[in-house]
Amino acid sequence: MDAVKKIEPFEGKRFPLRMTEVKSCFHLVRPHWHEHLEFIQVTEGDVQIHIDNRTFVTSAPAIVFINSCKIHSMQSLHGTSSTIRGMIFDMSLLAGSFENSESQHLYSRFLHSAPIHEPFLPSHLLWSELRFHFEAAYREYLAQDIGCELIIKSSLYQMMIPLLRSFQQEQCLSKDLSKHFAQYKRLKPALEHIESSYAQKIYTDTLGSLVNMSPFHFTRFFKKVTSVTPMNYINRYRVDMAKRLLIQHDLTITQIAERTGFCNVNYFDKVFKEMNGFTPLELRKQFIDG
Repeated sequence: MDAVKKIEPFEGKRFPLRMTEVKSCFHLVRPHWHEHLEFIQVTEGDVQIHIDNRTFVTSAPAIVFINSCKIHSMQSLHGTSSTIRGMIFDMSLLAGSFENSESQHLYSRFLHSAPIHEPFLPSHLLWSELRFHFEAAYREYLAQDIGCELIIKSSLYQMMIPLLRSFQQEQCLSKDLSKHFAQYKRLKPALEHIESSYAQKIYTDTLGSLVNMSPFHFTRFFKKVTSVTPMNYINRYRVDMAKRLLIQHDLTITQIAERTGFCNVNYFDKVFKEMNGFTPLELRKQFIDG
């Protein structure tokens, strides 16, 4: 079973959001990835959730948040019927709503760090808030009354802001967000070069020259801002790109290693397993078999 990038019908539309309900005794969400964000509410049954290399088993009621570019799938357990509701939306729906650059940077960092959250259960501090606003949005989406888009967007804010604040606290950004934003902005040309050239050889002196630093000072500054070395950051980005290709049958592991900038398949396998706990082949089998 192939899983590829999913193209949503709302892409390019004025209000890029869609809500769905799926009921099944087997596959609820087949393996895929997309650049959008998603909340999934489990309303009935027991389900198994795959997000990248992590697997969760949960029972209704539960809410799952899936960040951008994560390979994910979901299926019912025990051959019994399960029901889920999904809210999938483009990240641009929120990006223009933050009034200051620090908030915009926090949102961007949240998306790019792409944390994987365990399912939110009734025992979680955010449960009541997430459930209330998800269900309010779902009712409005079904009714399609005048002003429903505003209410849905308001509900979405009420769900995302607690996640962003929690992320802010975890990253200890509250006191030095402005300083970190300025540092991150200085690195932006180098980060953009990594994103556009990850399939090719990338040299530290090239990255340093893009931000007017020597290779030595660039490496120190880069690690201070991102908490990892430039090479670790590059390899992480390459591994993330490789995940998207691994769930397709038409490319071999060797071809994927070459397309994502790894010098040979053995090094690719080594780096991938160190970062994920799984080999590339194991990840591919997980989504094909799941």
